[in-house]
Amino acid sequence: LIELFCREKPIDQDQLQTRYNTLTKERDQLQTSYNTLTRERDQLQTTYNTLTKERDQLQTRFNTLTKDRDQLQTTYNTLTKERDQLQTKYNTLTKERDQLQTSNNTLTEERDQLQKEIERLKQSSVEKGESNSLMTVLFDSLLTKARNVQLTVCPQGWKKLGSSCYYVSTESKSWEESRQDCRNRGAELVVINSQEKQVFNWLCGRKSYVWIGLTDSVTEGTWKWVDDTPLTTKYWNTGHGEPNGGGAENCVYFYSWTSDKGEWWDYDCSYKYKWICEK
Repeated sequence: LIELFCREKPIDQDQLQTRYNTLTKERDQLQTSYNTLTRERDQLQTTYNTLTKERDQLQTRFNTLTKDRDQLQTTYNTLTKERDQLQTKYNTLTKERDQLQTSNNTLTEERDQLQKEIERLKQSSVEKGESNSLMTVLFDSLLTKARNVQLTVCPQGWKKLGSSCYYVSTESKSWEESRQDCRNRGAELVVINSQEKQVFNWLCGRKSYVWIGLTDSVTEGTWKWVDDTPLTTKYWNTGHGEPNGGGAENCVYFYSWTSDKGEWWDYDCSYKYKWICEK
């Protein structure tokens, strides 16, 4: 072994130095590359963070704009609906105005014709030497009526009978609620004080239950109309002994059978029926 060891050549110090220098240089290059990559990584991380922040800001702006757009769309839809409602009201008012104008023209023409007829009759009376006081009173009465012709045009959805307008509901409510609805319309529950007004088949149809403005809720057994007038003309269903409800039935509804006229029934005021308004 000693002999073998002695045979090996000793390591040259210069070679070792060269190898050391080479390794040192490679290490420094690797360190430089590492530093460069680390710096590039940090720059990329910074860029990434910046882009993420900008993306989040854009997302927030997008959400805000989307919300604003939805609010504007809602406002637009509301304004469009209000515009359409106003247009409908305008069309209705225009139609009512035209109807009023037509009725006014008709009434004016009728008044003028009445005045001409009165003057003609007066002239004829004078020519015939008639000075009867009754004739004079009649002429004056006709003249007053002609001068005081009043315009009566019913609102849309109402029907005219005589000098009054009538509205029949399409829904059902209690007697008090029905009366309040009529008041909200500038009217009252209908007062039936004549045979002409009792025949409501033409207005509400047969086999219809409708509240009318008659009650004894103030004093049991004392029936009064909503205008505080006492009951005189009566159309009770006597075949069933109406009114027969006592204190439990203080309001009256109109019911039309297959006959030409309907009859009255007293009933619980809280029950829900249709109703008729009059003005």
